Formats: sequence, C-alpha cells, structure tokens
Amino acid sequence: MSGTSFSAKVDRVVDGDTVRVFLNEGDAQSESLRILSLDTEEVNAGTKPVTPLGRAASDRAKALMAAGDTLTITLPGTEPLEQALAKYRGNFGRLLTYITLQDGSDFQETMIREGFSPYFQKYGYAQFPDLHARYIAAERDAQIAKAGIWDQLANNGAIMRDYPALGVWWDLRARIIDDYRRIKTAHPDAALYNTRLDYDRLLEIAKAGEETTVFMELRDFTPTASDHVLFNTGSLKQPYQLFIPGGNMGGGEDIMRLILTRYRPDSEQEPRRSYAYVTGPTKMFPDNDTGRPEIIVTDPSQITDVPPASVFVS
Repeated sequence: MSGTSFSAKVDRVVDGDTVRVFLNEGDAQSESLRILSLDTEEVNAGTKPVTPLGRAASDRAKALMAAGDTLTITLPGTEPLEQALAKYRGNFGRLLTYITLQDGSDFQETMIREGFSPYFQKYGYAQFPDLHARYIAAERDAQIAKAGIWDQLANNGAIMRDYPALGVWWDLRARIIDDYRRIKTAHPDAALYNTRLDYDRLLEIAKAGEETTVFMELRDFTPTASDHVLFNTGSLKQPYQLFIPGGNMGGGEDIMRLILTRYRPDSEQEPRRSYAYVTGPTKMFPDNDTGRPEIIVTDPSQITDVPPASVFVS
C-alpha cells in the first residue's frame, strides 16, 4: 500500500468501522477515524437498524485493536502529512483512513473476509490497486462461506439490508468515481474539481465569481420559500450547493426532472447514477467570505455524465 502514513496509538474502539486514536504522543484529545472500505452494521440507533451483527462487528474490532496498541494509519493520498490530515475528512470531520494493525495485518481485509462488512465501495473503490484486489477477493471468500452479513437470516434473524443489490449500486457509483480519478490523473491541470477534495480551490473560484466544472454527488435537496431549489453536497465541514432558480415550479422543472430521474436516488431500493459533472457560474451565498460556495444551473445541458471538452482547454 502506498499513501501518506503515520503511527498512532488507540484510545478506544467505537464500533466496527470507527476508532479513536491519539495522533501525537501526549495529546489530551483523541481523533475519530472513519475506516475506509468498511460499513459494518450498527450498535447505536441511527439511520440504520441496530443488529446482532453490528454488535458482533464491534466486538471483533475490539478484539483486534486494544487501547494503547500502535496502528499504522494510511490516508488515501500522497500529500505531505499536514495537508493530507486536512484534506481527507468525511461528513462529520472524521479522518478517512486505512488501518494496519499492530501485528502487521490489514484490518479492513480481516473484517471483510470474516463477513462483518461488505467491501464498501459507495464512495469509490479502495484508493490503491493492491487493496482493491485484496478486498474483492476477501468479499468473495465471505460470500462463498456465507459468513456474517452474507447469511442475514442465520446471523441477524431477519434480512436487514439487501447487500447483493446494494453492491451493484455501489459498484456503479465506484466506477463513475474511478472514471473521474482517471481523468484527473491523465489531465492534472484540467479545470475540473471535486467538492470534497478541492474545497479550498472551489472557495476561491466562488469568491471570484468564476465559472467552473464540479464533479459532485446530487443528494439532498430543499425547495426554498422563493420557489428555488438547493441541492446540498460536499460535507457538513465543507458545504457546497447547487442552486436551481425556479426549480420548484418556476421554470426550472426540466432540470429537476433530469436530476430526479437520472441522478438522485430516492432510496437504496431506487438507485441512480448519483454523481454528475456540473458546469456553471459560481458565487458565495450569502455574498460574503463566511458563506457557502454554490454553482448555478439554469439549463439541463449544464449537468452531464462526462466532463465538457472546455475543461481540458488551458
């Protein structure tokens, strides 16, 4: 595995895919890590049900990682450590990481092979090819053995989530994200940005009121009192929005029909593409340095499956 790596000591295991560690010797406060490529079931009530397999995954993680253990933490990029620590964070500000256990084994691979988690690809394949290949193999082994989540009736008492169907949707999303990664690798200077990874640059673009192309997830939307529609993306720490003037009933309905039919899933049972390239003028809302950056869409042609040719023109 290649990437930005460092050592950290375990404070405590939260559940099967979250652990708190001390980034530096002598730190009073630990940091929460959201472990990539895993999505174990829940031990606390939330948007997903609490299950026996969630409790079992948490117990297994606690058996593999104990307070005081030294882990190798790998972030999904090759930037200098300080930059990577700021860049690779999830919706709640948790660091997004891969973990190598104190004995040198791959925590993610172990949890997937033992059936405590699918190979979670909803937000992209594992960043490094060797991990991707190993996690696919581990998931196949778990499916052959009907381990854990792959035999829900035996291990949960009921079918709580349809993992085979979810895996097909997640794989579609991951393929779209992988295409974006390849484009950025082949054209590093392209005027093409990701709402999570390029947030600081998108802030600069919005403050300057420039046009750009953004690769973004079309997820939650909110009609406003003035008949417009806002799609929220990015994260709680890095908010970014798509603004559709008149998107409710004021002339932007064609844009909404495209998004809702082609891109935005209503639920896990009704998957869509989820990601799109959006091109348009940007600004800050409200119009000040503490607002949120937004991109304005007034025509369906601004939302595409592939980046427009204009992003490759220097």
